[in-house]
Amino acid sequence: MNMKISNNQNLVFFLVSGMGYPSILNQINNSIQDILDIGDVDYFYIILDCDEDDVESRKDLVHEALSKFTIPSRLNVEIVVQKRCFETILLANSVAMPRNPTTSPLIDYYRYYDVIANDPEDMGCYNSDYTHSQFHTAYAIQALREKRIRYTKSNCSSVTGVDYISRIEERVYNTPHLKSFRKLLESLKGVNEKLVS
Repeated sequence: MNMKISNNQNLVFFLVSGMGYPSILNQINNSIQDILDIGDVDYFYIILDCDEDDVESRKDLVHEALSKFTIPSRLNVEIVVQKRCFETILLANSVAMPRNPTTSPLIDYYRYYDVIANDPEDMGCYNSDYTHSQFHTAYAIQALREKRIRYTKSNCSSVTGVDYISRIEERVYNTPHLKSFRKLLESLKGVNEKLVS
């Protein structure tokens, strides 16, 4: 999916889906070519999940892919690797998470790991039937369903609103949780400050 967004200052942003890992590594070539063709791009964000790898290993893979290209000096490349997956971030909205789950398997998930009190990024694997990301996704879907929030990977509009995201942002800045997501928030705030100054 490619999406072009313009804001009221006539700044243009291009969002390109890398379709997950490892496909995103193949998209770097096309993205760099687009950046060179456009010419006046200041920021290039590469955002991906680490899934079962650690954050630094995934970053190294992106650096390796980038090393094959000559990057324009004006281009700020921001590599953000989310520890585990997108649903890990969703679990950080403590208002959207049931405090006293009433349905199975959410009760067992909550007993295994309380995502309200503990950092969702540090949650392990529930059992050998799941990878970390699969478990985080299952947990998020079950928790959101119990709160009557409809979420699927193909329809995530219920978790992309300002209210939902601002609750996650509050947690990031009021706790030591979600360190990998904090990097993205701080980088985007820095860009925003440059735009409004």
